[in-house]
Amino acid sequence: MKAYLINLDRSPGRLAEADTQLRAAGVAYERIPAVDGRALGWTALRRRVSRFRFFLVHGRFPSLGAAACTLSHNEAYRRLLVSGEPAALIFEDDVLLDPAAFRRALDLLRPRLDPAKPDLFLLCDHEGTPGHGIVPAGDAHFAEAYVITAAAARRLLALNDPVRAMNDAWAHWAARGIAVHKVLPAPCTQRGGSDINPDWRPKRRARWRWYVALWRARLALGQALDRLIWKATGR
Repeated sequence: MKAYLINLDRSPGRLAEADTQLRAAGVAYERIPAVDGRALGWTALRRRVSRFRFFLVHGRFPSLGAAACTLSHNEAYRRLLVSGEPAALIFEDDVLLDPAAFRRALDLLRPRLDPAKPDLFLLCDHEGTPGHGIVPAGDAHFAEAYVITAAAARRLLALNDPVRAMNDAWAHWAARGIAVHKVLPAPCTQRGGSDINPDWRPKRRARWRWYVALWRARLALGQALDRLIWKATGR
C-alpha cells in the first residue's frame, strides 16, 4: 500500500521524528511537501478556496493555515490516483505510532479495502472511544493518520477542489457519500499541534449564552444552505 507523509519544507525536525516513527513501523513512504499557509497568500486563497461555502459549513472564513492543510491532503489524493494503487496511508508529520498495534490495524483493514468503494479509515482517535474493530467515525476532526481508498480520494477531490470545507470535517464528507470509520483501538496518536494549521479555538462565550445560541443557529442555517447547493450541483 502506498504511504504519504505530509511535511512542511521548513520543518525538517518534524520530518526526522516522523521518519523514525514510520521506519519503526516498517512503512516506506513518499514525502509530500505541504502547502505553506505563510507563503500561500490571500490572492491564492481566493483562487483555490470557496470562502462562501467554507463559511456556510464552518461558520467562519478559512485561515491561510486551514486552507493550506486541506490543499496538502488534496495533493496526497492526487498522487494516489496517479499511482493507480487501490488505497493509501496518509500521515501528517506529528504522528505517533505503536508499531505492533499499527500492524494489527492494517491486518484488520486489508480485507475491507475495495478501490471501488469510497471508504476512509481513521487510525487515530481523540475521543478515547472504547471497543475493538471498525466503527463509524462520527463527528471526528483529526487526520494525522488514515487509510483512504482510491474511490474516496476521487470523490473528495471532486467535492473539495476548490476547497469548500476542512479535509477532516469527516461528518460533513460522510453525509456526501464517503464512508468514514475509526479503527479501534487506535494505533496512532498525535505528538503535537499541526504547524500547517494551528489549532483554532473559539473565544469563550459562556457568559453570553444567547450569543452562542445565535451562532449555532446561524451555523445550522449555513450548513442547510450548503446541503441544498450540494444537492442541486453535486458539489
